[in-house]
Amino acid sequence: MPPLRVWVNYEPKIYTDIFKQVFQSMCQVEIVEQTPADPGFNSNGDEHTGVDVVLLSLDGLDQSKPELNPEILGQAKVLAFSPRGDFGLRRMPGKANWEEVRPFGLKQLIDELTAA
Repeated sequence: MPPLRVWVNYEPKIYTDIFKQVFQSMCQVEIVEQTPADPGFNSNGDEHTGVDVVLLSLDGLDQSKPELNPEILGQAKVLAFSPRGDFGLRRMPGKANWEEVRPFGLKQLIDELTAA
């Protein structure tokens, strides 16, 4: 079974670093490094095959973020949640609607990743 490919684009960035460390300690999770200018490539410039899960800060759903490639988001499970852990949104691959998840803490995040 190939590893789960996860792209973390979370604000504030300190949370991104923590999530990456937690996920990398889990087996079968690969953190995909993407740049805003070219989300189809990883940090080494190699083309990747896609992203399974995208993590966003809740306010990251604003359309003013140009680095969010609709092609990647449409094929991935997208999780957006508050840093307070009280509220989260989940959008399944290929779906347009969001599901509310309350509360949304680290346990719920790990559960969402293991279910992907």
